[in-house]
Amino acid sequence: MRRMSAVWAIIVVIVAVAAGLGGFYYGKGQATGSTNVTVTYYDDLASSEASFMTGTLIPMFEAQYPNIHINYVNIDASDMVTKITALVQAGSVGTTLIAEDNLDIGELIYGPPTAGGTGNMTYLQNISAIAPYIEPPSMIPSMTALTNYEPTSYGGATYFIPFRANTPLTFVNWTTLNSAGITSLPSTTGQLLADAAALYHTTGSGQVMFQGGEPASASTSTETFQWQVQFGGNPMVFNDAGDVAALSYLYNLSKYMNPSYTSAYWATYAGLANGEYSILDYQWPYIYPLLTAGNATLRAMSPSELGVYPGPNGTSAQYGADHVIGGDVLAIPKGATNMWAIQLFAQFLLSTKAQQLMMIDTSNPAVNAQAYVGLPSNLSTIDTAILAALDHPVFRPPVPWIGEWNDLFYNDIWTPVFLNGGGLGSVQSSANTANSAMVAYLTANYGSGVAGQYTAGDFGPLYA
Repeated sequence: MRRMSAVWAIIVVIVAVAAGLGGFYYGKGQATGSTNVTVTYYDDLASSEASFMTGTLIPMFEAQYPNIHINYVNIDASDMVTKITALVQAGSVGTTLIAEDNLDIGELIYGPPTAGGTGNMTYLQNISAIAPYIEPPSMIPSMTALTNYEPTSYGGATYFIPFRANTPLTFVNWTTLNSAGITSLPSTTGQLLADAAALYHTTGSGQVMFQGGEPASASTSTETFQWQVQFGGNPMVFNDAGDVAALSYLYNLSKYMNPSYTSAYWATYAGLANGEYSILDYQWPYIYPLLTAGNATLRAMSPSELGVYPGPNGTSAQYGADHVIGGDVLAIPKGATNMWAIQLFAQFLLSTKAQQLMMIDTSNPAVNAQAYVGLPSNLSTIDTAILAALDHPVFRPPVPWIGEWNDLFYNDIWTPVFLNGGGLGSVQSSANTANSAMVAYLTANYGSGVAGQYTAGDFGPLYA
């Protein structure tokens, strides 16, 4: 890691380290007997991704292991935290595997705050002993960095394994861009602002779409996190110079945004094909096959019409090209049973075949490096963009209070500045308000020590 928060070594002491599983490998032979097992599998997927999971991947696994049935449960990432916490507390986890957003996994690793101001329980099993048997032989570099970081930050424990990478990309409608005389994709924030202005004057409407209206799924704070990092900021504290510079830039860009950006979120993309806007600022790769395929209400875009690339670089010389690495990690709730069946399903999900099918059908970036070998040529455009973005990874820290952080950003900064007319002059004061509120929250729920470390900037982006 290029920059690592010192707080991880400190906060681990407030977590009771889960008991190790021992050096036991649950072999395939245990899956060939007569014992029938149902693995409950929780994941948070868009409808097209969920259909692929239930229609393709799960049937493939069940055909290979007829005595293991997968009960798929599609659940929001934040709701998954609540669900798994309740199951562990009740001692009724059963045979369960989860694929949780890497942003929310910290809430299960550290547990909720207690009345004494410290988290005192992890709700995940320490899988250090079996992780080497589940992980693919080779991972993409950003995921290798994450797996190397994990045991050094959690007292030697491994609580999750990267499963599905994700990174936001910029999508464009070349037809509209060309009509405004734009023949190359903007590589800097200055060029983006100039192109957005040219498009506005050519079309008479805002042509940039931004995820500015969905706090519940953290769409807005995730997109702005990346912008703030690219401007050299520390988004976790809200109000340093880079954070304020990024938000000020976005406010200036907002005059050229499509008016509906105030209600847009991660599933807002149809307008790119339907002519409502021509630059889709930072959306997830899963939309690429949806835009090129089309449906009854969505015009299919040709590969030559649909442009995709990592997006313009920010102003930071060191971090200007960095991209947020999202996606899901596999984890096992504490107290799970039939570990052999869970392990086999996890191994399958990380296998080269399963990972490559995810790339082909849903454009989800694979973590298994071998999945990128021999992909169909018609996927080269999206794959090139994905790999370029993954070359400059930055992770959001998996702190247990990420939900509060998201709410404060949206309610204390985004809403007053962008939605309620506060304008450019309110950026710094709004960011200061959010910072003070975060300090107060941490003091009340995690103690003055953690609050002091937050104030000192010890919590920040994790750079691989």
